Formats: sequence, structure tokens, C-alpha cells
Amino acid sequence: MRIVGMSCRKCVAGLEGALAALPGVHRVTVHFEHGDAEIEHDAALARERLLETVEAAGYDAV
Repeated sequence: MRIVGMSCRKCVAGLEGALAALPGVHRVTVHFEHGDAEIEHDAALARERLLETVEAAGYDAV
């Protein structure tokens, strides 16, 4: 998923932590350089929940 609004590597750590805390998420890697996130999760975890979590952390997801 594309992430818009990250300005530093501290942003990466915060966003990774927020996403990793979701039940059903197995692995999260946020790439500052590419402006995206790779998320391995259970199929039951809705994309909308991931988007809400990104937005609650202060970023936009595309």
C-alpha cells in the first residue's frame, strides 16, 4: 500500500508499530524511500481497517 505524508524514519517506526499491533497482522515493513508498506495479514483483516490505522497514525494510504 502506498503511504503519503511520511517525512522521516521515525515516522516509519511509528507506523510499523501501529500496523503490527492489529490482530491478524503477521509482518509489516514500511519503506520510507519508496513511500509504501508491505503487510502480511490474515485474510479476515479488512483493508479498510488497515487504512483506518494508517490514517489514525497521521498518514494517508492510497
